[in-house]
Amino acid sequence: MKKDNLLQYLEIQDQSKLLDLLSSAFDSMDTNQKHEVFGKLIKEIPPAHVDAEEVLGDIEAFYASSIAGHYYAPFDINSKNFSDIPEETEKWFDEIGDHLEDSSRLSDQGDHEIAVQCFKILHELIDKMVSGDEIVFADEYGTWMITGDQKRFASSFFTSLAAISSPEEYADNAIFLITGDYYSSHYNKVYAIALKSAIKDQKGLP
Repeated sequence: MKKDNLLQYLEIQDQSKLLDLLSSAFDSMDTNQKHEVFGKLIKEIPPAHVDAEEVLGDIEAFYASSIAGHYYAPFDINSKNFSDIPEETEKWFDEIGDHLEDSSRLSDQGDHEIAVQCFKILHELIDKMVSGDEIVFADEYGTWMITGDQKRFASSFFTSLAAISSPEEYADNAIFLITGDYYSSHYNKVYAIALKSAIKDQKGLP
């Protein structure tokens, strides 16, 4: 296939044909290829309003699929393939990053109740993944593989949590993220974020 001939032909095609081609190309790529080709472009897209009920429904469906083993793709690990990561595992980490971003947008919009619901579902799922439930498969994996800005995700969660919670509820719900960050050598500075986001009596965190 000659690249120059293809590009010359595409230059004279209408937008709808080019969009159809891009859509087909996107669907044929694996997760890493999508990020390599479209990653920088995605970051240029301005934030858009998200529908709270739709986001919650998508997250509930993602949770159900994950628990059902939809993303779990085990293989026999040996000295040659131990570093291989199944596409299903890559996809799961990419998708949960997207769901965390949508939950953060709900927080930005002031939809705090549903934002907290969404975050709690995703945090429970992350906890199951870290605990070794059959959610994803690889010789080594962890929360560092989640795509997106995890500090932003934590800040959004605590912002929404602070808006709707009593001091006791705030502390109880903060413990999970703080503990997880402790085992990651405080990489995301979650405790500091929790303190900064807390209001009034919520500052009395563990």
